Parts: sequence; C-alpha cells; structure tokens
Amino acid sequence: MSGHQALLCRGCAGHLYAVCTTDHTGGNKVGQWEVDHEMPVSCPLAGLLPLTGRGVSVHDLPGAEEVLGPRR
Repeated sequence: MSGHQALLCRGCAGHLYAVCTTDHTGGNKVGQWEVDHEMPVSCPLAGLLPLTGRGVSVHDLPGAEEVLGPRR
C-alpha cells in the first residue's frame, strides 16, 4: 500500500492489509476488497475479520467503522 496511510485495527492497534480487485470495464470504480491483520495477532475484533465486500473505498465496507481505526 505504498503512498497510502496505514490501516490500523481498533481492537488491537495492529496493522491491517487491504487488497482490492477492480474491473475497470465501463468506468467501474467499485472494487472487491479484503482487509485483515498483516500478522496473526490476538485481537478482540478477530471475529469481524477479514472484512470483505464491494466498495469504492475500504471505508465503505460493512463493518469498517467497527474495525478500522479513525482516518487521519
């Protein structure tokens, strides 16, 4: 995620990775996302991860507000 701010977990403050696959056919900007911890950790929010779903931004995913740390 070079050039992007790090995503942090609200539950454990661990770093999260985000992978997005987007089919740009027809100007589509909505991607299929997967977000999870970079390294396996003990986290109180482990049951909510990985976050998966479709959205323009990782912050559009269902459950993103509960899991992702605040935007800076």
